[in-house]
Amino acid sequence: MPKYTGISWAAKANKLSQSLRSVSDIVTSSHDPLREERYFVIALPVPEVAKESKDKRKAPQGTFKERTEFKGTHGKVFDRLQLDLLHVTDDGKAIVHAEKQRFDQILHRAETLETLGVREQSRWATIDSFDVIPLELRVDAEWLQELVENEPSDVIIELQPVLGRKDADRMLRAITDLLVRTPGERLTGTGTDFSGRHWFRGKASRRSIRKIAKDFYSVQAVHAPLCSIAAGKQQRRAATNLRGHAIPEVRPDITTLPCVAVMDMGIPADHVRLRHYRRGQFYAQDAPRGSIGEHGSRVASRVVFGDFENHSELERAAGQCAFFDAMVARAFNPDQDKVDDKLVMEALRGVRGTAPDARVFNLSFGDVRSLSDIPTVERGVKCADLRDLDNFIFANDCAVVVAAGNSRIGVPPNSPYPDHHDDQRWALGLWSSGFNTWICGAYVSQISTQGLVQSVGWPSPFTRIGPGICDAPVPSFSAPGGNWDENYQPRPGLGVWTLSAAGLPEDYAGTSHAAPILAREVALTLHALQQHCVPGTQPFAVTARSFLTLTANPPVRDPAINALAERTLGHGQAKIERLLSPTRGSAVILWQGYIESTRDTVRVQLPIPIPWLDDAEKPVLRLIVCYDPPVNDAVPGIWACRRVKPVLRLGPDSEAVRAPRGRNASFPVIDREYLLERYKPGSDKVAEGDLWVLELSYDEIAPYPPGMDFDPRQRVALAVELYDRGQSNADPQPALQSLPIASSMRRLSISPTPIRNPIIVRTRI
Repeated sequence: MPKYTGISWAAKANKLSQSLRSVSDIVTSSHDPLREERYFVIALPVPEVAKESKDKRKAPQGTFKERTEFKGTHGKVFDRLQLDLLHVTDDGKAIVHAEKQRFDQILHRAETLETLGVREQSRWATIDSFDVIPLELRVDAEWLQELVENEPSDVIIELQPVLGRKDADRMLRAITDLLVRTPGERLTGTGTDFSGRHWFRGKASRRSIRKIAKDFYSVQAVHAPLCSIAAGKQQRRAATNLRGHAIPEVRPDITTLPCVAVMDMGIPADHVRLRHYRRGQFYAQDAPRGSIGEHGSRVASRVVFGDFENHSELERAAGQCAFFDAMVARAFNPDQDKVDDKLVMEALRGVRGTAPDARVFNLSFGDVRSLSDIPTVERGVKCADLRDLDNFIFANDCAVVVAAGNSRIGVPPNSPYPDHHDDQRWALGLWSSGFNTWICGAYVSQISTQGLVQSVGWPSPFTRIGPGICDAPVPSFSAPGGNWDENYQPRPGLGVWTLSAAGLPEDYAGTSHAAPILAREVALTLHALQQHCVPGTQPFAVTARSFLTLTANPPVRDPAINALAERTLGHGQAKIERLLSPTRGSAVILWQGYIESTRDTVRVQLPIPIPWLDDAEKPVLRLIVCYDPPVNDAVPGIWACRRVKPVLRLGPDSEAVRAPRGRNASFPVIDREYLLERYKPGSDKVAEGDLWVLELSYDEIAPYPPGMDFDPRQRVALAVELYDRGQSNADPQPALQSLPIASSMRRLSISPTPIRNPIIVRTRI
């Protein structure tokens, strides 16, 4: 328990209780239909707190000052006070919720804080006071000013996430009654996000929007309908004429092919090349009925056929993947490149329910703005969408590949390529900033005299630059995406080969066309791993992630681009080849399983043969641990709610083997290299035997989103590689295969696929 010092608890009790009474008076005098039952308020932090410590390095005088961070670990204080943490503002204030009975208890505790025990007082140490949520945190002022005072505009009204169906119905009636007083204003639709948050779509004037945002505290945000941009949208370029070319008539058995769900603008049902690879389609009720533009066809062609150096190879190619057509375009927008953000989660759930074996999703769209350029309220809504996407992955054990996004056409960076890695206009947008998603950047695979980039393997000049949310090290992978000219414009001959809606080979540049190459490799990897599973089980998506992270073809190393490549190309290009044809001189071991709860520790036996350690000059063990934790956007300084801890030991009762730690403590991909030279026979710390032990456990490091319950089990997978970095290059395979345990290391198990729990994530009503 922390020991705070220098706090006048009498003065603090007085300030807290007065602020709580003031908040209560304001809320109960509003027109919010839930004003007598729920309180949505904002907690103001104290700038810093003084704490006692016996650590002489940290606190030479016995005390030290700690800055209050509700975005990080201090956010758990609201769990201890039994308040729901909903959001943390940019300036560190916390938006919280309490039902009336709990609010009254909080007020009573605040009044008697001076007389309470040390443990109870410590829960209040970082909170300065409470206030009502200001208008600017529910509606963006700039957008509101752009609207006409009495002319209805399209709006989305997001309710607070803890409201159940009955509360949402009461809010619906109250807002409907307010809007019917003005001609043209009305609600036209309702919906529910993956997290259970209710929202309304409609038309309202600036005056009505201001009244709703100001007087209805149960409304979380009011904003224009949000959209994303198809990340490869560019001016149409010359296509190859197919006259004289025989299009191969291929009718594959698509039930035997791995499948990728293409979340895009739709693919024509009668496409001359793609129609034979269509597994099905999901078009939401509000989505257009037919395909729009060329973008979906180009993306799907990269999924089905892959990447080729010229159009002739693409024309002759046979597909290796099937696709599922999922429409997410905006039906009410005349532009051909707009994605309706509200349709994305609906389409994800629709595909997952329609085709449970379609576990890989491709999202080749994003935002032309970086995260920091999005207005406050809109950014909060988009963060909630990203949270839902990450939690969807946790609930459904799937892989979602997202394009890193493109910079604006014709806009050069402030610093010339490749020294623009700190240009905020090239920073990632929201969709490409998550933890559980696979973010894909782009690199130049072929050079041209017209291209800005003149070296193969260098990052594409348009690809956006990490890090993501909470300084996540993304993009994690990369694939061929093309080039631009010195004016940052696309040109014929600088792209990668795709198929148009008419089936014509066209070259286009963009991360939109890099992401499907990654999605294709993920689908092929899961398909191949399925062959190593016992009947009735399936490989985890994180198992594929751990393997592809370990075996990815690393990016080009050049001092001129190292800083840019690290933040755009990740681990490099994912390839399935090493699963099909293992590399000589190394051994790769895969494992997957569940950690049942925070009280569980899983112990995995890792075979590290002593004869190989003896033969190797510089033996190395590389460990990749991947998992897909629940996340909470209310604590953006942590984002993940769980953190897996791997501990490698020489034996069950031996001390831990040390290795350099990663820079991000909460990102769910752990990459470590253990130097094993000191454990060779005859060294000072010789290994006890051929079987080492890897211990896996997890901690809950952040509160879960309010109103959601998560399965305590945590999927986790690891990929281990043994190799010799020395001149001898001793191959570990012969020694590994001679171990008695090797005969049992042939199958992945865990979790029969027919047993699907429909309430892994559920919303409290």
